Amino acid sequence: TVTDSVNFMAGNLTNQVRNVAQVATAVAQGDLSQKITVDARGEILELKSTINTMVDQLSAFADEVTRVAREVGTEGRLGGQAQVRESPAPGRTSPTTSM
Repeated sequence: TVTDSVNFMAGNLTNQVRNVAQVATAVAQGDLSQKITVDARGEILELKSTINTMVDQLSAFADEVTRVAREVGTEGRLGGQAQVRESPAPGRTSPTTSM
């Protein structure tokens, strides 16, 4: 029935939004291991892709900061530069960080 279809769509959207919110909350708390895994289409798929890419980039940046901090901490000086990869998003680039 129409009611069943509407209820199914509403439940599906609720699950998608819950998964997005769960990952956003984890990232806000510093957990960069979480990814949005729910099946999605349209705008929710775009949001899923964007947030998952953001999490990957934040994780790579955090790893690089940790590496640089470790290098400075063990050697007392910085012998190289931090390497931050460019954004894979079309038309967007991330700045290269030099330390």
